[in-house]
Amino acid sequence: MAKKKEQKKKDRERRVAQKKHAEAQKRIQEKNAQENAASGRKADLFTAPVSAPKTNYVPSNVPKPFNHRRGGGG
Repeated sequence: MAKKKEQKKKDRERRVAQKKHAEAQKRIQEKNAQENAASGRKADLFTAPVSAPKTNYVPSNVPKPFNHRRGGGG
């Protein structure tokens, strides 16, 4: 008889713990959803479209001017 009561008590504690855990997870998800929604709107206001950096393309067959100077200490 005592084992049956102990088992019932353990089962009840497990159910309560599962319920608390589920509620905590739900709160966390709701909080994250609110933060994402708020930050998403702010991001749209302040971010500009990002384009790739422009590079000056120089074809390899065009000779480059030689403007390297020797560094002398004198």
